[in-house]
Amino acid sequence: MKIIHVSDLHLEGGYNRVGPDKNKLLRDESLQLFAGLVEYANQNGVEVIMICGDLFDKLVVRKSTFKFVTDCIRSAPQVKFFYCLGNHDHESMFDEDIPKNLIIFPVEFAKYDLGEVVIGGSSVIKYTHRDFVKAIDFDKDKLNILMLHAYLSSSKFDDCLTFEIKDLKNKNIDYLALGHIHTRMNGQIDERGEWVYSGNGAEYGFGNYPRGFVLIEIVDGKLAWKRVDFRPKRNFLDKYVYLDDIQTFKQLEEQVKLAVKDVSSEDFVRVFFKGECEEELDKRIDYLIDKFESKFFYFDIRDESKIKIDVEKCKKETLSLKAEMINLILEADMTDEEKQLCIKTGIEALRGEEVEI
Repeated sequence: MKIIHVSDLHLEGGYNRVGPDKNKLLRDESLQLFAGLVEYANQNGVEVIMICGDLFDKLVVRKSTFKFVTDCIRSAPQVKFFYCLGNHDHESMFDEDIPKNLIIFPVEFAKYDLGEVVIGGSSVIKYTHRDFVKAIDFDKDKLNILMLHAYLSSSKFDDCLTFEIKDLKNKNIDYLALGHIHTRMNGQIDERGEWVYSGNGAEYGFGNYPRGFVLIEIVDGKLAWKRVDFRPKRNFLDKYVYLDDIQTFKQLEEQVKLAVKDVSSEDFVRVFFKGECEEELDKRIDYLIDKFESKFFYFDIRDESKIKIDVEKCKKETLSLKAEMINLILEADMTDEEKQLCIKTGIEALRGEEVEI
């Protein structure tokens, strides 16, 4: 038996910084990705797709989007879809039109015996630790999978179920399928079972890459799994330009060009300025963004560089407004990052540049 474990698809989600037209395109692309997931199941003999929450990005979904998803599910009648709601989902979405091959877990723990495996789950958002753990009821002689949308944490969060993995020891769980955290992680529950976050299903955003799912295979009563990447049309890429040896704006522009030379026009890209630069270096960030943003689906520059400061020289200078400003900032009760930001802003102001505060 083959099973897909996926979560956090966030259908209908976009990326607000690209504007309404591109956002509409991204929303449509997210739906096509879901259709591709179902097609993968059809072509590879997958019998079960487990969706561990946040199938949608918003609690209110367009009727056309809902119909597209339910049509995809109906197009694969041989695949059973198990779905536990996440904090971005709402059970009322499926009140009127639930495909026969879609099983939505209630708040109370429920389980389904598929012969080779038992799949249990809950659409709980919040639970006391005691009640949540007490509700889990698996037969020790079965191969058991538990589906949840949750934090593994000793802290309590208002938007989601939280518990510590030690709470699930000796509950006869072979595989804990988790959603909510977009980072790929896994670990042991006890000697018998392990927990797995499938990671970012399809949400757009820096820090959420790579996107994909977990493919589980059960052979002769034994469970094995591997991660499978989607082949996204667009990647989220961070590039870095170090300013330590850059003396002129022309050199800086060439380094930005070099950093993005292999980036596809379909991609999202951020360029980070790093290192230490001379205070006289005019970065002209707005100009660079304007020049490069038309070459990519999204382009931005983040300046995280520091200004080289000769502290001893500043202390010796007299009748210098810049030196006085730097000395006052260096003596202030602030973090190093706050001091750097103040110095950069102050020097820009002294140059007569526009300053954003």
